[in-house]
Amino acid sequence: SFESAEEEYQGQTKRKRIRRKKQKSSLQNSNNLHGEQTESGMQETLVQDNFQLQQIHSPKISKNRKRKMKKKRQKEKMRAAGLVTKTTGVDFTYQPDKNNREEAAGLKDIDEKADSILDFLQATQQIYFADNKSECMDSAVNSATAQELLQYLESRTISSSDVTLLHQLKSLVLLQDIERLKDALKQFQEQSMMPPDHTKIVTSLFHYWITDILPVKNRK
Repeated sequence: SFESAEEEYQGQTKRKRIRRKKQKSSLQNSNNLHGEQTESGMQETLVQDNFQLQQIHSPKISKNRKRKMKKKRQKEKMRAAGLVTKTTGVDFTYQPDKNNREEAAGLKDIDEKADSILDFLQATQQIYFADNKSECMDSAVNSATAQELLQYLESRTISSSDVTLLHQLKSLVLLQDIERLKDALKQFQEQSMMPPDHTKIVTSLFHYWITDILPVKNRK
């Protein structure tokens, strides 16, 4: 009937209105909630900002900053006056490498010299002791001492300055320059850092070249 149809229509309309109200109120709630969240987020950000500002302006940091700024201003004034120039540091960058290369080359040179002296003295001491020249020499000059000296050379427990002096003596022997060899031997005795018995054996071996080997070579 018409009345029942009208009642049903009004009921539907009422339900729609309620639904709309509900949707509207939920939308408002969500907006309010979002607003609250945004507001709380903003408040949180503001709190963080305030905290950071407090940190920045805390007495300890601001004192540091003031000092740094003061230094910076002083540098700028001095630079403007031409009293300070910016350091480039280009030369310094390559200096360590250069030093390392020179040091490595120096060590290699000493190593090669020590090897050549070792071979030379080994051969000399064999001839020297076979020729019984040690009999009229000091008791410190014996084959055991000579072997000890050779071991020192082999293990490199000998100063680089002594290696240089020994290499100079060996070079003068090869040049057969007896006079200069005598002078170099005196220099070696004065400057050597070896133990006294090692210095004596070296002196004896090179003296043997001066007195017995080189004069014979020169006569030939």
